[in-house]
Order: sequence, then structure tokens, then C-alpha cells
Amino acid sequence: MKNIKLLSALALMVSVAFTGCKKDDGPIRSSIIVDAVPTITTNIDASGSQSIDLLNLAAFSGKFTVSNYFAGTPGPTKVDIVVRKNGSNTNVKTYKSDITTLPASFSVTAAEIAALFGAPIALGDTYDFAPNITVNGKTYEAFLTLPGAVATGPGVKAGPGFSEFASYGAICAYDPNIYQGDFMVVSDAWADFSPGDVIKLTKVSNNSFSFTDPYAVNATPVPIVVTVNTANNQASIPKTVIGTKWVWAGVGGNPNYTGAFVQTTGAATASSVAPCSQTITLNMLYGVDQGTYSPYPLVLKKK
Repeated sequence: MKNIKLLSALALMVSVAFTGCKKDDGPIRSSIIVDAVPTITTNIDASGSQSIDLLNLAAFSGKFTVSNYFAGTPGPTKVDIVVRKNGSNTNVKTYKSDITTLPASFSVTAAEIAALFGAPIALGDTYDFAPNITVNGKTYEAFLTLPGAVATGPGVKAGPGFSEFASYGAICAYDPNIYQGDFMVVSDAWADFSPGDVIKLTKVSNNSFSFTDPYAVNATPVPIVVTVNTANNQASIPKTVIGTKWVWAGVGGNPNYTGAFVQTTGAATASSVAPCSQTITLNMLYGVDQGTYSPYPLVLKKK
């Protein structure tokens, strides 16, 4: 029988090599070589940064803890903490070596990550930290990089509190200080605004801002409030009646159309802010009491 290697995700993952099979084989033969490989969990500490903000790299402090998932069971001989970039097992670096005592806590900075990989952190990059586990001279890799290497395995993924690795993504976090003041129109498919026109944004809260549309007829302009989901930078405008009618209703349109309103529509990703480029894209739906028009994107950039 060919050699078979098994990894168990129980309290002790077991690597088993069968050297031969006989009719009197029991559940575990004496000729079987057994390595007890502990299940190690790698968890992000909530007191540290949860992502890498490209607009404030110096503020990043990723904290995570590596520990034996099953308390009281034997630990490994040592672990080496490695980090994988953008999910590629061909781009793995060693962060810390020869950790012999668990649990162990770590804190990593953006500068350390950039130095490890010899390149600046870019928008969309991901960095996964995990342990290579060494038991009795044999190393089980978190991310298989060597020919013939054995993986640590996903462990007990369904187990409460278990995490295979600590992952940090590079984003441009929403900054309310960016989204206020003068923004220039890049494009307006609805053609109310022309490229180069200026729209003034007003901060409403730490995750919202407003602007007005001069083409809605109203004695007092009604603010259009844009709310940003700061977890993913998606933006939305609820249905907002901003005037009694549109000023262009009587110019090639029906002057009896009433109740000018706007809102965003389509997929959630169709409207968003991009803090790195200081831009906004709003998939605008324009309407009146009598119906709506097709959605048209409005793109703005900070002046």
C-alpha cells in the first residue's frame, strides 16, 4: 500500500504513515508513525487596528495572538510566524522565528510589513499572518511553499473562536474631513451639471455629508444627504423630495410634473466614495410624482 498521510482536526492533529497492511491490522498498528500536532489558533486583537488605512499608514498597529486552541494539551516544539501577501503562497515571508512559549502576542506596523516584502503597501493588498508549526523536528507550514511540505491544516474551522490566520487588508478609510468643501463635477450623465462645475459639500456627521441641487424649484434648498458605510465606502441617498418641480420641466418637458426628488439606485456598489482619489460616484435616480427617469451617474472630485 502506498504511504497515506492523514491530518486530524481533533485536539491533536495526527499525521499517520501506513507502511503496510495485513489482515490482522488493528485500529492503530505499532508500525504506524504518529506525530502529535497541536491545533493553533491565530486571532486578531480587537484593541489593535482591524485594517491598514493607506491615508494614515503610521497609525496602523495590527495586534494578534497565537495560542493553543485546546488549553492544557501539549504545545509544539516551536512556531515561526509567517505572513502571506495577497493570498499567494509564492510570496510568504518570515515575521518572527523560534517562538517556544504560547500564547504569544504580536504587534506589527505598516513599516514592518513594507520592509518584509520590499514594496510599499498598495490599495487592495492583503496580509495574512499565521504560524508554521514544528513538532519533533518536522515542520507543518501555514502556507505550503516547499515541495513535499505538509500543511498545518485548517484545524477546527467551525470551532468557536478558532481562526486560521490574522488577515489585514489595505483600504482608504473614510475621512469626513475630505468630504466637505468644494468638489468639481467630473461627469454628469444626466447633464444638469457640466464638467468643471463646483458643488459644495457640507459635513452632516462622521459618516454623512450633504449638497443641494439648484435645478429643483424650492424657496429654501433642501439638502441631499449622502450616507457612507464606513466599512466598505459604499454611499446611498434615500428618496428625498427636494422641490415642487424641476426647473427644466417646462422646457421640453411637462410643466404639470410635480414633486422633484432624487435617490441612489442600482447595486450597492454603484454609489461609493474613494478617499484615496478624493472622488464620489453617485448612481442618481431623478423623479417626480408622476414617475422616474433612468439612473444617471454623477462623478465628483475634490477641488
